[in-house]
This record gives sequence, structure tokens and C-alpha cells, in this order.
Amino acid sequence: MIEILLGQSLLLILASALMVGLFSASRMPAATGYLLAGIAIGPHALGLMETGEGARFLAELGPVFLMFMVGLEFSLPTLIAARTDVLVAGGIQVSATVAVVAGALWLLGYDPWLGFLLGGAVAMSSTAVTVKQLGEQGEISSPHGRLAIGILLFQDLATIPFLVMVGAGSARGQVDLLDLGRQLAIAGFALVSVALISRPIVRVLFSRVAKSRSNELFLLSVFLVALGAAYLGHLAGLAMPIGAFIAGMVIGESDFRHRVEDDIRPFRDVLVGLFFVTVGTEIDLAVVVALPLAVLIWSLVFLFGKAAITLVVGLLLRRTLATSLRIALILAHGGEFGLLLLTLAMSSALMPAEIGQPVLIALALTMGLAPLIIQHNAIADRLAGSRRNRGSAAEAISKTASTLDGHVLLCGCGRIGRLVATALEAAKLPYVAIEYDLSHFREAQRQGHNVVHGDASHRRILAAVRIAQARLVVITFDRRPAIERILAFAREQNSAAASIVSAADDRDIASLVEAGATIVFPENLAAGLGLADQSLLLCGLSQDAAARIITTLRAELNPELRENAGV
Repeated sequence: MIEILLGQSLLLILASALMVGLFSASRMPAATGYLLAGIAIGPHALGLMETGEGARFLAELGPVFLMFMVGLEFSLPTLIAARTDVLVAGGIQVSATVAVVAGALWLLGYDPWLGFLLGGAVAMSSTAVTVKQLGEQGEISSPHGRLAIGILLFQDLATIPFLVMVGAGSARGQVDLLDLGRQLAIAGFALVSVALISRPIVRVLFSRVAKSRSNELFLLSVFLVALGAAYLGHLAGLAMPIGAFIAGMVIGESDFRHRVEDDIRPFRDVLVGLFFVTVGTEIDLAVVVALPLAVLIWSLVFLFGKAAITLVVGLLLRRTLATSLRIALILAHGGEFGLLLLTLAMSSALMPAEIGQPVLIALALTMGLAPLIIQHNAIADRLAGSRRNRGSAAEAISKTASTLDGHVLLCGCGRIGRLVATALEAAKLPYVAIEYDLSHFREAQRQGHNVVHGDASHRRILAAVRIAQARLVVITFDRRPAIERILAFAREQNSAAASIVSAADDRDIASLVEAGATIVFPENLAAGLGLADQSLLLCGLSQDAAARIITTLRAELNPELRENAGV
């Protein structure tokens, strides 16, 4: 038995490492790599392993810790502050999606509860994939980014009643309305009890554990609370992830939230990955051959039906057509909790495999496509006919910048860009800044900077601010595709102008220089050398001695690109 378990564990780790490594190199979501690893080694493909009880138990811990982390992020003050984006937008999106899917299936003669579960699976998008991709593109704080994340937060919370429903029906293979009501009441009572009773207890417990200064004891206490709550929830007749969510919510309201989140994240990632692998072993690709139309229809439901509902939500909230289309594209895919609901429903006989398998495959396919769709969500501007609006915006900007010549073009006026603008003003150098994020734009305006609202990666906007007459182009954001477009247009219009790019770290210096940057300014090196300089001064060294050391150290960093690294 031990040899079998060890062999299966090695096989799981090897297959996962190969697939995740391949997908990470392609900037694709790791979840898709885990799913494909499970499909490859599962009984429906190579047949290298059957999912035993041991693997299933470990896989069940993935959703437990996933919901525990969701609970950590759940904060009533945050929820109330963003109530429009979370409660209103998220509530409409989830409710409408469930209603449309369940209603359509009911008209086709399917059981209402089955339609409700499938609607819940379709309504959920991948928080991990979406936040990661938007973060890489620098769109987290954009209007469409904020609303998309608000809807995702509600989706995570909305998983709870669906999990309760699966738990209520798992014993008999069908949902009993009285049992469902009882479990919902238990879940509601547990949430209220936790809010009133458990918070001070947990706060005292973790305060005493933290005073011991033992990282091992602290981590063990976190595991004890998370798994203990999951077990108590199971004894109460609830799904284990609900108990873990309650525990996470309690800790999330304490001062230890961030430490717990950092400590538990690696375990969550591994266990959630194992859950995806286990899901993959249950995916039968023969269904694609046997039921290709069903897989295609469900894929279209995720990509177009769900997107249409989300578009309507954006318009109801009086967002622009372009912003609403962006949100629709960003959320047009399946997510982790959809996988969880489908696998739990099929394993508890609530959902026949011939119905659940096509949905499962379609969900996995759309998750794989999600990064590509999110990356190109700006196509919504063209779909919304915003080219004309950009043209009029460019005309307005052109009037503002009509007298500029030999000026500095500042692309991005956020926290870094505003400091650059302040320095240019102090030196009495002419400049104009372009900022896309509305909150950053308004803050820069409030501080009196010469800033215009627009997307610096659009050629019309760059032409409007007279890039051909600029002496210097400064790029203060870290979005590679946009940076490369700006540098290419700058070389095309004004090859004599120098360019400075602010990079998050020093890993991209070579590629950015190749793209046309004159100087790359890695923020990690700048911050590190600045701290080192101050440390030397506080240790008693003279300014000249400290400067010599910092200068020597600067010359040793990236020697092959010494002339292009600004530190």
C-alpha cells in the first residue's frame, strides 16, 4: 500500500511539474496545466493511475483551504464600501446567470435543482486567473478592473449556498427542500455565532501563540483552526469548505490576517493544484467525440451567453459600453469554484456524468482561453465604436499640447509619475503627462500637474501630445505590451528622442533595451541602493565614502548593460 501511494504521489508531482512548467513558460494559467496533467495520467487517457481514497482526501483539502483564503479576504467594512461593485453588480450577475441557465434547462425538461447547480457553475469565473492577468497588464485599478474584481468577490461568496445545496443532497442523490432549508439555517447561524462569539477567542489564541515567537506553533495553530472548523462543519451536516470559510472569516477580521495568508498560501496552492489534477483524472475526453455538440454549446454559454449577461450588468450600472464590454470579456470563462461544484455534484450523484462531463470540459477549455481573452480585452473599445471617441479625445488633447516643443512626454501619472512631474516642474522643464486610470488622473489634476486623460499606448494620443517634438519619453508603468508599442512609435516618429522606462525589477532590462529604451530604471535596484546609501550614512560614513561605495556597487550591477541601467 505504501509503495502504491508513494508511486502515485511521485507520478502526480512529476506530471504536475511538467505541465505547470510548460504553461508557466507560455504565461498560461497553472490550473489548466494541472487539469491536463490529470487528464494525461488518468484512466481515460494513459491510464497510469486510478484516483484512490487517499488522493481524493488530499484533493478535498484543496477546496477547504481555497475557501479558508476567501474567508480571510472577506471583510464587512470592505464589502460595504464597495457595495455597488460587489453586492449590486455581483448579485445581478450571479442571479441572472443562474436564472437564465436554470430556466433554459427547465424548459428543456431538466430537473430544476440540476439547472440551479449548472447555473451556479457557469456563473463563477476564475479569481486567480483574472487577478493575475489584470495585475500583469496594470489594469487592477482601472474602472473595468475594479468592477470585475468586485463581481469576482461576490461570486466567491455566492459559492456558499451552492455548497450547502450539494451537501444537502449528497446523502440521497437528490435535494430535499426541508434538508436544504435546515442546512442553510445552520450555515447562517454559524456565521452569526462566529461573528459574535469566536472572534475574541481566536484573537486571544493567536495573540498568545504569536508571543511564543514560534513560527511552527503559529502555522500549526492555523492548520488546527482551519481543519477543525472544516471538521465541525462536516459534523453539522455542512460541506467542509463552508466551515473553513467561517474560520477564515474570523481570522480575516483580526490583526493576524496577512501573516496567516502568507504562511498558508504555499500549502493552499499545492493542495488546490492536487484538486485540479484529481478533477483532470475524472475528465473523459471521449465525451468530446461522443457529445461534441454539447461541449460546443456549453463553451458558447461560457464565452458568449455569460458575457452577454455581464454586459447587461455593466450597462444597468451606467458604465460606458466600452467598459461594460471589457468586463464581459474579462469574466467570460469558468472558474475554480465551478469545477468544485461540478465534481462534488457528480460524485454525490446529484448530476449524471453524461450531463456534467460536457460542462466540465467546456469549463476547462474556457479557463485555458481566459488569459488570452483578458489580455486582449481592449478590443472592446473597437467593438463599442470608441475609435471615434478616441479621435475626439485626441483632438482635445492636441489643443492642450499644441504649444509644446522640446518637452518631456510622461506616460503614466500615478505615484511614480507624479514625483517625476514634480521634479520637472521644479526644474521649469515643459512636459505633458498622459494617465489612463481615472483616479490617478484626478489626483494628478488635484495636485496641479499638466496631465491629460488617455491611453498612452494609442498612436493617436501620442501624436496628439506631439511625440515627434518631444526631447524625452518617460514611461512609469510596467505593462510590457503597452511599453513596446510606445517605444516603437517613438522610434518611428522621433528617433532622436531619448526614452526612460521604469521597470519593476532588473530582469527585463535586456528585452526593454532591445525594444528601444535608452535607459531602464529598475525600481528594486533604485530602492535597494537608496536604502544602502542611507544605511551607510547612518553608520557614520561620510557622504563621499558612501557615494564611492554605491557608485562601485552600481557599476557591478548588470555590467553587460551598464550604460542602459539607470540606478
